[in-house]
Amino acid sequence: MERLDKFLSNAKIGSRKEVKKIIKNGLIKVNGTIIKKFDFKISNSDIIEFNGKQIEGHKLIYIILNKPKGYLSSTYDTKDKYVLQLINHTYKDELSIAGRLDKDAHGLLFLTNDGTLIHKIISPNKNIFKTYEVKVNGKITKEKIEKLENGIQLKDFKTKPAIIEKVENNIITIKISEGKFHQIKRMMASVDLEVVDLKRIAIGNLYLPEYLKIGEWLEIKKPDIFNDSSPK
Repeated sequence: MERLDKFLSNAKIGSRKEVKKIIKNGLIKVNGTIIKKFDFKISNSDIIEFNGKQIEGHKLIYIILNKPKGYLSSTYDTKDKYVLQLINHTYKDELSIAGRLDKDAHGLLFLTNDGTLIHKIISPNKNIFKTYEVKVNGKITKEKIEKLENGIQLKDFKTKPAIIEKVENNIITIKISEGKFHQIKRMMASVDLEVVDLKRIAIGNLYLPEYLKIGEWLEIKKPDIFNDSSPK
């Protein structure tokens, strides 16, 4: 059981103060009956209406964004553009980012208010592979690919084995299960390759739809990110 005013506030109908005014003015019906008591108890089976429209309770939401270059993977910033400015959703203030992208990178960004799922995605122990398309300056050789696949010793840590496929002479796809600061750029630099363009195309089994234009977002059902063909 839940208080009516709390239910409406959580459903983003308004602040607790605004909701109480709405209830007092007789604008809320529960199962067809006008209710004017703030603390009226409701259950999951009750039908709550505001101005004749049924209200859904608070829910977990899942959003994918085709992040443009030039935006911070942040929910707020006082100086730079940030990705939350691109999203217009009732629950946008609850959203967190599961796996950030550099400011000059673009592609798949996943946002949700599901803290449990975020923890699983970013946890090193879960080995969720992130897939990137990387355009580079420099010659991509078999030897360089093998070094990257076996793990690269960087200044502060050694990378886990990566999965790499050469797409064109200067383009590869790379799957990594980590997400350290500038990791892919640093990995490429260690084998004399300079990253020209970095695009994330997948997180586990969640892929960036081809039809989703740069800067556009889409609300989806809870994704089965862990149903992934990448080795665990």
